[in-house]
Amino acid sequence: MSEYLNLIQIITGVLAAILIFIGIFLSAKKLNPEKYEVIPVKTTVISTLLIILSLLSYAVTKMCTNMNIVTEEHYEPWALYFASLEEVIKLFGFIVFIPVLFRLFKPRSRKENPAEEEVSAEKEEN
Repeated sequence: MSEYLNLIQIITGVLAAILIFIGIFLSAKKLNPEKYEVIPVKTTVISTLLIILSLLSYAVTKMCTNMNIVTEEHYEPWALYFASLEEVIKLFGFIVFIPVLFRLFKPRSRKENPAEEEVSAEKEEN
């Protein structure tokens, strides 16, 4: 049984790392200060869902760890999972808000330099 738990732990740990990387990368890729555009809602929702899935996957990793530790007592797997999920949310729950924070950083509108405004005003007068 312990071999399977180790295998499950490795797979879900790698899956959690991949999902969190993809979730943050999707939002970060849309941050482009040169275009002055807000990140689309669809991208923010997809990134947030990927990060939530990664936290759920990491909770399975923690559950396998807790299952190895708690061998004397007979807990239901769901009880261990929810306890592990609570622990993961306490430690890493803030990561879910990273795509939302990226969306809240609205780009400033493009402003011309005062010297450029004077030159463009002079060109319009001529």
